[in-house]
Amino acid sequence: MLGKLESALLYLMRLVMVVLVLFTLFNFALWSWGAAHKPTPGAIEETHQNRDWAALKISEEELKKITYSDFGYDDTNQTLSDAKLAADPAVVAAFAEVDAVLRAAIERDPAQRKKLERDNDEPGLAPVQALPALVETMQAKERASQEMDAVDAAAATAAASDAADSDGWKPQPTSIGEVLLQQTRSIISSYGYEAGRSFTLGAPQALKALLADPQVQKGISKQTTSMVVTNLLLNYGIVFSAKAGESDMQTEKSGWLERLIEPSNLLVFTVLLWSFVFLMMIVVFLRVERHLRTMSQDGKALAPRSS
Repeated sequence: MLGKLESALLYLMRLVMVVLVLFTLFNFALWSWGAAHKPTPGAIEETHQNRDWAALKISEEELKKITYSDFGYDDTNQTLSDAKLAADPAVVAAFAEVDAVLRAAIERDPAQRKKLERDNDEPGLAPVQALPALVETMQAKERASQEMDAVDAAAATAAASDAADSDGWKPQPTSIGEVLLQQTRSIISSYGYEAGRSFTLGAPQALKALLADPQVQKGISKQTTSMVVTNLLLNYGIVFSAKAGESDMQTEKSGWLERLIEPSNLLVFTVLLWSFVFLMMIVVFLRVERHLRTMSQDGKALAPRSS
């Protein structure tokens, strides 16, 4: 019984080793094929000559990206996405609805809210601003900030010191639209414009469901306005990004061939190959030892007969 088990195990290990060796040779053949069929400069020129250049169209957005950079816009993608958001009626309506929902939740108890803002030296919420005007305001602030960065550092420091001495620093009202736009920009930079649009359109419903929770309402009454707005919209962005990341992992599944030749899989197959080699050596040594022991016993049994 033990001999049959050893024979079956050896046969299985030989089969697996043959498969692993063939797999390694197959990957080497693929690598050799790719190295031997790299396009040469002559082939590239021939491809360009045969190309249908009349069908080549220049994208308006690509041209705008390059042109905007000449006017001092650092992030041309952001400028274009802001313009698309401001021109989308559904997005504009979603921004207004989010502002109304959060504003109603924060100002549910006006007397308590005013006391909380007074105790924490906060000016409360900024006035409602439509998305197109909000985009223009934020871009104007960003351009002004860039211009200030270009001013001489000493002059800027002196001006800031004079302003601080005369007026003192005052906290600014919290703009719900600005916080939502910043979160939308972050989603767009990570997943594209359509993801940012979906993020904005889904915000009203998600926040309505969240704000209907009594525990959330209780927590809002204890936090300052700026913390409430930032935390709620930031948490919504985190959850949206997590779901978007899960979708990316599900959609970016490569074919079986690409998965097989991944470096991590090759390492696993190499370790398995050597493990089977060592296991086979152990079984072979055990089998040889058992065979030698049997021969020794047979020799001892034949010794009395010969004498």
